[in-house]
Amino acid sequence: MSKTVAATTSSGMVLVALGLSTFITSLLTIGPTPFFPQIAADLDVSIPLLGQVMSAMLLLSAVCGLVTGPLADRSGNLLLILAGLAAAVVCLFSFAFAPVYPALYLASAAGGLTTAAVLGPSFAVASTAFTGAAARRAVGWTNSAQAGSAIVGVPLLTAIGAAAGWRMAFIAAGAAAAAVLVIAAIGLPRDRRRTTEPLRPRAILAPYRPLLGSVTTRRLYTATLLAAVCWFGFITYLGAFLATGLGLEIGQVGMVYMVSGACYFAGSLIAGGALASVPAHRLAVAGFGAMAICWAVVFSARLGVAGSVFVLACAALAMGIAVVSMIAVLSASTPREYGSTTLTLYTVLHKLGSAAGGAIGGLLLAFAGFDALAIALPLFGLTAALLGWPRNRP
Repeated sequence: MSKTVAATTSSGMVLVALGLSTFITSLLTIGPTPFFPQIAADLDVSIPLLGQVMSAMLLLSAVCGLVTGPLADRSGNLLLILAGLAAAVVCLFSFAFAPVYPALYLASAAGGLTTAAVLGPSFAVASTAFTGAAARRAVGWTNSAQAGSAIVGVPLLTAIGAAAGWRMAFIAAGAAAAAVLVIAAIGLPRDRRRTTEPLRPRAILAPYRPLLGSVTTRRLYTATLLAAVCWFGFITYLGAFLATGLGLEIGQVGMVYMVSGACYFAGSLIAGGALASVPAHRLAVAGFGAMAICWAVVFSARLGVAGSVFVLACAALAMGIAVVSMIAVLSASTPREYGSTTLTLYTVLHKLGSAAGGAIGGLLLAFAGFDALAIALPLFGLTAALLGWPRNRP
């Protein structure tokens, strides 16, 4: 246990609080998607319109994400995490009691604040509250807990939804978020650093300029954005496809999410374990390309339930490998002093791509159905693979 943690609370409590915080945050972005058919029927809107709610959440999160680092330096990580978790409670209960479609947009604003405020500061706490190997394990645990939202969170929500309806599922999620808020308030270490310097727009944007001045880095960031368009464009409408395209019940949809989440988690581990000797560039390229092709096969609805779930699992495995590999490539391609800024910008662009994927996927679905997604969205993933290919140039 590090001295920093020992001075405030136990290391185990800190890890629990961090893991639950990122779990709830990740659940906000994928938890609603299995319920799109039921929500659409109850609120008398189309499924593509519901996808735009998730895009709005991610877009706001990306914009706010640019300032969370400087805000954390001023006010501390704990305050941002607690504010983000409080916003998660508001978001989930607002989803549960939304009487009309526009109310979902108001809820998505709270969700966007959550994803911007919780993830980055949680990783900062994990890396600073512990020392040495304990810090690396804390960061790994904090990251892995996000996959738990698909492995555990979605199946639980869909089970509740199958028994008591989608609104009750969101009430349960809101209660869970409130409990996590209390655990985080008790378990996370207190902030000690404060700054009285004024926060200026120029100071926020200055660290990003050197990164965008490199051709190689711009190419890698563009690949990140395009891959996110492909990935989240499919993920946003996966629940609707499983229900209406393959005829699965809501409980069965939850099990499919569990399988895909487990495979994504496994891919993340494999990229840094069994495949650690393979150059990260090659893994990122192969992962993006395989992910795009697998999604095209899944949404073509030609393989039946078992075949589609198997190929979906392969897509999730490939994306897990690609994400970890791309982070490694970006970290190795930028100076050490820009390490935090590099990954902050990566997160922002990933969210922007995810928001665009939900919006583009919704338009394709509205005008031409699931076949249009299977044809158009993989083009973004394949382009990302091409951009990620290493160039023989400085």
